[in-house]
Amino acid sequence: MADLVATVSIISSVSSIILAIFAIWFSRKVEERLKKNFLRLKEVMDNNHDRTKMVLNNIDQEADAIKMTVYNSQAELRQTLEEIIEECDISRNKKE
Repeated sequence: MADLVATVSIISSVSSIILAIFAIWFSRKVEERLKKNFLRLKEVMDNNHDRTKMVLNNIDQEADAIKMTVYNSQAELRQTLEEIIEECDISRNKKE
């Protein structure tokens, strides 16, 4: 009977060791996979961050170009209106 208890104890100990080794091996595989996924995600986020910075820079340049175009158009329009006022003598007609 004592031999049976010792045998069962040894078998359960060996089984526990095998399960512990399997659990450690499995957790390492999961950790490696998570690390790989994290590094991929970090790379994607870095690329997106760089692209976003480029897009914002382009938007700033476009906005500056639009501002200059609007400013130049307003200046031309104002000059044209002043020329029309001078040619038609509109300001004197209103005073009379």
